[in-house]
Amino acid sequence: MLLVVLSLSAVSLEAQSLTVGGAIQQNMQRFDEDLSPNRLDGNSFGGMLMGGARLGPLVVRGEASRDWGIRDVQSTTLTLNGRATTIHSELTHDMREVAALAGLAGNLGRVEMSVLGGVSSVWVHRSFSTDAGQFVLIPPSTVPIAPTTTTLVDRFATWTAEVDVAVYVTPRLGVIGGVRGQPILLSEDLSGRNVRPFAGAVWRFK
Repeated sequence: MLLVVLSLSAVSLEAQSLTVGGAIQQNMQRFDEDLSPNRLDGNSFGGMLMGGARLGPLVVRGEASRDWGIRDVQSTTLTLNGRATTIHSELTHDMREVAALAGLAGNLGRVEMSVLGGVSSVWVHRSFSTDAGQFVLIPPSTVPIAPTTTTLVDRFATWTAEVDVAVYVTPRLGVIGGVRGQPILLSEDLSGRNVRPFAGAVWRFK
């Protein structure tokens, strides 16, 4: 079926074009650490911008995306000095990404299907806050007067793969939907996977 679609694209006047677009995505992250559940696991909505060129069945595309953050809040009750004390903690993280992709595309009427692969540069911002120090520490240690926050920024490069389908409602305007997947590599002992379905709109320039 894919060979038929690609054969049709080779003779289509629509097979040479430039496109730009945007989409809403859902970023679904799952980590492989032994903790169950992992506090980094979660889903977050975000946005994506894309732009690319097509020549026959060949497609090149650049994409930039950012999610709106995953937040995990927990509380733990401990007995300190004979009293029950509740300690609160919050872990948040968000992901930003720039990707360079290339692959194949084919047309069947107003429908265009693309299969892409490439490399992504990813930034992950992590922030951990807790009020434990206010209850656990005692002088001569420095006792914080407010919750403390630790921030980490991880940057890594990884492969990425994408499949999407665009349906053109006019010769220039189309709606697009697809899914991207890639590994997450925060450190040698902290890794996972990221799957992102998305839906949006594209504009095609001849």
